[in-house]
Amino acid sequence: MPMHVFSFYFSATTRYPVSILSQPHSLRGASMAVQSPGKALLSAQNIVLSYGSQPVLRDISLTIHEGDRIGLIGQNGSGKSSLLKVLSGAIIPDSGFVTRSEGLRIAMLAQDNLLDRTMTVGQALQEGTAELRAMLDAYHAAVERLAVIPGSCWEHREAQEECDALHHLLEMHGAWQMDQEIKRIAVALNLPSSDRILSTLSGGELRRVDLAAKLIQRPDVLLLDEPTNHIDTRSVEWMEAFLEQYPGSCVLVTHDRYFLDRIVNRIVEIEAAKLLSFPGRYDRFLEYKAVREDTLVRTEANRRALVRRELAWYRRGAKARTTKQKARIHRFERLLENVPPPRRREFFFEIPQTAPLGKTILEARRIAHGFENRTLFKDFSLIMQQHMRIGIIGPNGCGKTTLLRVLMGLEEPRRGKIIIGEATTFLYIDQAHEKLNPDQSVLQFISDGAKTIEINRRKIFVPAYLERFLFDKATADTPIGKLSGGEKNRLYIIKQLLQGGNFLVLDEPTNDLDLYSLRVLEETIEAFHGCALIVSHDRYFLNRICTHMLVFEDDGHIKTIVGNYDDYLLYKGRCAAETPQQQAASRMETNNRDVVEKPRRLTWKEKREYETIEDAILQAEARVAELETLIQEPGFYERGHENVRQTLAELDRARDAVNHAYARWQALEAIARGDE
Repeated sequence: MPMHVFSFYFSATTRYPVSILSQPHSLRGASMAVQSPGKALLSAQNIVLSYGSQPVLRDISLTIHEGDRIGLIGQNGSGKSSLLKVLSGAIIPDSGFVTRSEGLRIAMLAQDNLLDRTMTVGQALQEGTAELRAMLDAYHAAVERLAVIPGSCWEHREAQEECDALHHLLEMHGAWQMDQEIKRIAVALNLPSSDRILSTLSGGELRRVDLAAKLIQRPDVLLLDEPTNHIDTRSVEWMEAFLEQYPGSCVLVTHDRYFLDRIVNRIVEIEAAKLLSFPGRYDRFLEYKAVREDTLVRTEANRRALVRRELAWYRRGAKARTTKQKARIHRFERLLENVPPPRRREFFFEIPQTAPLGKTILEARRIAHGFENRTLFKDFSLIMQQHMRIGIIGPNGCGKTTLLRVLMGLEEPRRGKIIIGEATTFLYIDQAHEKLNPDQSVLQFISDGAKTIEINRRKIFVPAYLERFLFDKATADTPIGKLSGGEKNRLYIIKQLLQGGNFLVLDEPTNDLDLYSLRVLEETIEAFHGCALIVSHDRYFLNRICTHMLVFEDDGHIKTIVGNYDDYLLYKGRCAAETPQQQAASRMETNNRDVVEKPRRLTWKEKREYETIEDAILQAEARVAELETLIQEPGFYERGHENVRQTLAELDRARDAVNHAYARWQALEAIARGDE
């Protein structure tokens, strides 16, 4: 196809050597090659990148082919975002080169939002389609030119070929329905109104607008750096479906393990400034990685044993008099030069715990809250019990963070009452994070420059404490501005955890954390002896740690679910299976109950039930925990089909009993409120 056909929409300026790709490049430095790759679109070869004296990428090569869905993983600070910027052309590597296929269109969602804050939301989305609109204008101009050129001359054939090529490109990129696509993506990502100025938006809203602008472009290669941050679970599920059907290639940096399992067909890990590539999903990669690390351990053990034997021979006075002895000495020297692979450093989050929780931990009695004419939630009641870990989900802007603040007593509810136990000490980690001074050192941020702090009545050397969180001792004097986004988030969490507490309140704690840090955070929360309220969009995270779920519904009510995110999905499936008549009957029953219950008082029998219902809830939850422990035993599914079926059915009944007990408690609480 003539080059001038591409010139009007391929406007990216090449900042380092670029050549036309004629054949696929191999993935150097990777242990396994991608099988049957399509056409090579984008290739980075022998990339070296350092920040000051710190090497980030060392002789890294990566090729992106047609149809690739690459999950790029690695520890915070390993260079994932830097590699994406190299691929997009945003930064120039110290050495190496990037090649692109002719006319390749690339869009990158970076962690740092670069949108012009003076624009409106609508203008930002329209700007995302600027290249496609230019292509559309060129197509219309070619059609008009074709209409006036006689059909017998060569110019007519050339114009026809140009029209056909442009029509194909417009079809491939979905340019015929751009306005409808903008509306569809805006609704799916719950964007603010199109006339809102970007400077008035929150960080999460800006992030979603930026993501929408990149998806609307429909580029050949999408580079997405943490696309699920600041997005609710419903939008994440929509984006999964979008990317599954996306015709282009994409590279994802994400901590969402379900997202990785569903979307990617290839995992690329950056470890020790090198690449490891594996074709397949994330769960298969973990299996392969475990086998690989076991092999490396055995290989290193064999190398050490050989070194010991050769060293004993060498110390006996071996002299290089013969060719065989010379060769053996050279082999021994090479063994010593072979540096073993670096071991993954272990770290853990330490939460200084204050006094144990009392009998009364936290209660919410029919609370409601909102702003101006908008109600965020209403008629919500809650009794926190020992070891409860509650996950909170709902659409962006529904009031999840506000609910946390109301429950902690930081905001007064419009209606209802909050009771906080005398022994309850909240440890709050919010998603906004205080503004980090990029010139401040890590040590100054953590301990105001002090090298020793006291945790659990013992003094801790701060540089050594930082090492537990995968920060080198030298990092203590490093300016915060030189840390990656994930390292900054981990640093903020470290500082907040130092405050201690017996009730964790976490608002989107998984944003920007790498997968390894997430696993450690999960284990820390599971081992925590207090309670926890957690707002998160990470479904795997919620599944692993939650004992209950609070789900914001469209009408301002909050549904309490016993169990984790999978249990919520089961509940949602049952609701979807109900007929409209059943749903209407359920709503009518609730409305009638409210009408009848408001004016009346508790009977003597109901008062006795109200006094003992907390114990009944505890017993019901204990039965659920007992059955869950039973089915998690290794030999449970070997007990016979009927035994397993009965136990699982009993677990469902036990969970329903807990839900019923909570509903009954709320009903009695509503009547009792009328007595006060």
